[in-house]
Amino acid sequence: MTKIDDYDRKIIAALQANARLSNIEVARQVNLSHSSCSRRIARLEREGVIAGYRALTDRQKLGLSVRAYCGVIRDAEVGWEEVARQLACIEGVVSVFAVSGDVDLMLEIVARDMQHYSQVVLQDVFNTRGVSATRSSFVLAEVKSIY
Repeated sequence: MTKIDDYDRKIIAALQANARLSNIEVARQVNLSHSSCSRRIARLEREGVIAGYRALTDRQKLGLSVRAYCGVIRDAEVGWEEVARQLACIEGVVSVFAVSGDVDLMLEIVARDMQHYSQVVLQDVFNTRGVSATRSSFVLAEVKSIY
């Protein structure tokens, strides 16, 4: 297990807020020397703590105004891994989680509008082998999201 200290947490927080910061800027924010900060970032990347960098997008500006979580109940004779793998390939499904509770899998789905969302669920999700039922919950407002 990777040992993470307070400096590492500060570095991670700085990069989560703005991954385009230079190592010098990160070092300044977390009060470390440039060389020490650079070594720490390289170690965090090498050990997989920092798994990558990506651009966060504004879904509204991309025309994706609907965001929902769709719980999936699977047929008992089909393994959850198989169902999850198939669902992950559907356009609009941005996350797939195996979960506990009254559903087997949880999908995060983004869509242009309700008609598009209905198409994704009724045609793509329901036509996936092993899916027997779904339960949708729509995001009304995003309060916090850092991952």
